[in-house]
Parts: sequence; C-alpha cells; structure tokens
Amino acid sequence: MSEQLSVPELAAQIGADPKQMRGWMRRQGWRHPSETGQPWSLTGEQIAILTARFSKTTALSATEPFVGVETASAPLPEPEDLDEVSGESATPLARLSVGDLLDTYTNVLAELRTRHLIRTNNAPIGDLAEFCAAIVYDGLLAPNSEKSYDLTAADGRKVQVKVRLVRPGMASGAVFSPLRSFDFDICAFLVIDNEAGEVVAAREWTPVEVREHGSFKKHTNGTVVTVSQVRSSKARGLDRTADFDSAWRELLSQTR
Repeated sequence: MSEQLSVPELAAQIGADPKQMRGWMRRQGWRHPSETGQPWSLTGEQIAILTARFSKTTALSATEPFVGVETASAPLPEPEDLDEVSGESATPLARLSVGDLLDTYTNVLAELRTRHLIRTNNAPIGDLAEFCAAIVYDGLLAPNSEKSYDLTAADGRKVQVKVRLVRPGMASGAVFSPLRSFDFDICAFLVIDNEAGEVVAAREWTPVEVREHGSFKKHTNGTVVTVSQVRSSKARGLDRTADFDSAWRELLSQTR
C-alpha cells in the first residue's frame, strides 16, 4: 500500500505553512477522514488541490510525483477557483461577515418568536464553536458521525466542545448540554455573550474533572456542568478565554 502524506509532510515538501493550510481546509468544510482520530492522511486529489494553491515553487508534474503517493489523474484546479461555492448563486447575504449573519439570524428568530411561530432560540452556535476550537487547537474537525469528540488537535488530542450563550437575566444554574461519552482528552467549555460578540469564559477540563465536578442527570443520562462553574473566578481547569475570544473575533469577521 502506498504511503500517504500528512499535512505537515506536504507543507514541508511544497514550502507552505501547515497551519495556514489546515485553516483553509477547515473553511472548505473538509472533514477529518478517520473515525478514530488519527492524523489526516491526504488523498491524491487533496494533495493536488493543496499543491496548486499553496506551493511556493512549481506544481506537481507527471515526471516529479511525490514519493509513495498516487497523484490525482485530473488536471490541477486553478487556485482562484477553489473558493467558489459550488451550485450556489450570490445572495444579498454573501457580503456580510459571520458576525453580521449571526445578528441577522438572531433578529429573525426574535421576530418569529414574537409572532408565536417558534418557541426556542436555537442557532448554529454549536458548529461555530467547534470551528472556533479548530482555530485555537489548529485542529481538524471530526466526522458528524463521531459522538465522543468534535475535533483532533494538531498535537493529536481529541477535543470535545461545549458552548452556552449567555444573556442578561439568565439563571445562574444554566448548564451546558450533557456529556454522555468520555472518549476525549479534553473538553473545552465556552461561554459566549452573543450581544457583545465575545467569549467571556473558556476552560479546558479533563474527563476526570468532568466526572468529578459535573453532575449526573438520570433523566438525560448524561453529566452536566453549569455555566457558573466555568465563569467563576475560582473555576477549575486551564483558562483559555483569551485564546478562544481572539479566535471567535477572527471567526466573526470572516466573509465569503
């Protein structure tokens, strides 16, 4: 079987920054191909695309292939075409930043609730929090089918992400969604003030800390952690608030 390249190996061969490459891959929605959280092994097609976009020298040629890797048979795509959203036409929302889109979404939900058409404020905050964590840990998102963790960090750690939006008047006993599996190395708890557009608290807990300080709820068959346990000045775990807030602001500023 032919040996496959990892992102750092490809980056070294084409003279590119692996962190920049992984960030671009996340924005394209490329998912981690391994169900077990192993390092990303690039396919021939992915190698061709990344080389065409990031190589500081010449692109791959038929006479100079990567050692041990089958190159893509199709022509290399032009770099300027890789960011196109296939099958989607531009809309009035296309030029809005992620932060502006969230504000618009929140306002739409509020109006629908006022009209008694919906009962919750569910938003895409979970997926955005995972993407934010991928920036912080320079990681690759796990497949949607993976229930135990959300991404694999650059150092190989499996990371679970839990997020809770806060607003004025929210009950002090508000909790994150339950944890039902502990097959992860760290759980990142994020508390986000949606109105201010900032991460007000972020802590890393180990599975041991979650089991020890969380509360098991029989009716949900899971362990929950309260927002106050993460926001408290005496909160346990490693404080990553500054890192997550910086990544969140970066995420909110992104446009298409």
